Amino acid sequence: MVVPLEKATVSPTTRMDDDMIFPAEYKGVGAIRTDETLSDAHDELLRRKTSKTAESEIYFLSEYLLIFASDGCAVYSVASEGEGLFRTVTSLARIASGEEVVQYGKLVNMHNRTELVKIAHGCCTDAVNTVIFKSVDQHLTFVHRPDPGDLLEIDVIDVIPPVPGWLTYMVGQLSGCLLGELGVIFTENILDLRQFESEDAVFPCFTSGLSGRYLDSEVITAPATLIGCDISKMILEERFPGLDYKFTNICSRTSDLYQITKPFIARCCQSERSGLVEIDGIDGVVVHWAASGYEVADALRDLVRKIRS
Repeated sequence: MVVPLEKATVSPTTRMDDDMIFPAEYKGVGAIRTDETLSDAHDELLRRKTSKTAESEIYFLSEYLLIFASDGCAVYSVASEGEGLFRTVTSLARIASGEEVVQYGKLVNMHNRTELVKIAHGCCTDAVNTVIFKSVDQHLTFVHRPDPGDLLEIDVIDVIPPVPGWLTYMVGQLSGCLLGELGVIFTENILDLRQFESEDAVFPCFTSGLSGRYLDSEVITAPATLIGCDISKMILEERFPGLDYKFTNICSRTSDLYQITKPFIARCCQSERSGLVEIDGIDGVVVHWAASGYEVADALRDLVRKIRS
């Protein structure tokens, strides 16, 4: 997690603790380039901090400062007070310096926080604990002590075939762009309907390509085992009243065929069931069966906001 500056009571030369630090927004990261060494640059920062002149002021948005010196890089946290665009520095803490810091060699999507944590973790060694990134528009940020364990895991509950399931496909398409900013790792919780194929099986829709009969295009007679949800059950009973049939519930909200062990996103053909839910004390969110990418992204933002609030 990011260490709140208002809680950081370290001296100018004290290192931060072992928590991951990843600025919430890159607009809070400033940079200084100098021909001096890191040691001289550090001394100059301390001098400016105590000078009580314009030299000790910093842009009001700056929470972190990157130093690019002749012999390496350093990362500092800063806090300031006052009014206006430039404010007086009140604290300065060195987070990492020298061989602890490396610059990633490729331009990145700064909003894909999940990917940056993964990349930074892969770059770190016994010596390196901080990775500086540059975006395609030349902005800068960093990750200090990257910890993939801080990323939130969310299960994507879906059914196949068709393969991939629509929700799985849509989350995959969005993971590298809109959803990357959430700091989430997606896992899959997939129910394969092929296990229910049989001569008696009745599936809701022919588009699945499953071996059996289809409720949307055939006359259903006994013996029959409906593989579906509450809506499928209602349709069968309305179209074929009095039919003796068995029922296997595959609804992600009410079926015991899914093991719910972590926060999740699922889909349902009943739009009124969409929204935040809780199953056995575990937070989740439900979207409509054919939800758009915008709807999926908005639902996941709501879920992450609830979990982290």
